[in-house]
This record gives sequence, structure tokens and C-alpha cells, in this order.
Amino acid sequence: MKKTEKLKILQDKHFGEWLKTRQQIENELSDKQSMFCLCGRLATGLHESHCSKFRNKITSETLKRLDYLLTP
Repeated sequence: MKKTEKLKILQDKHFGEWLKTRQQIENELSDKQSMFCLCGRLATGLHESHCSKFRNKITSETLKRLDYLLTP
């Protein structure tokens, strides 16, 4: 199953769990970062909210954690 298909299923059927887990992972990753973001720029809150590399990392980690919801 492709990443977009997994996202669609989770967002359609388990939206509350998706949001809660995504926020938790965003906070964890943000706390783990030093002064610089994954992309090499200064890791400010504004930057993190718009950085595609950081956002993609959050999405990937969220999919990994919620994989148990996708298995029948």
C-alpha cells in the first residue's frame, strides 16, 4: 500500500487518533532537534511549521506508529 493510500485510510477512519499521534510526534521531533532543523536551517517554530522535510518526517513517523490500525 502506498503512503498516500495509508494517509487516506487513517484520515478517513481514524482521524482523532491521527491528529493526536501527529501532534505528539511533532512535539517529540521538535524537542529532539538542536538549534538546526533536519534541512539545515535554524529551527524556529515558524520554520518548523513550513519546512517540507520536517513535515514529511512527522508524517512518516506517524504512519509507522499507526501502522497497527491499517492491518486487518
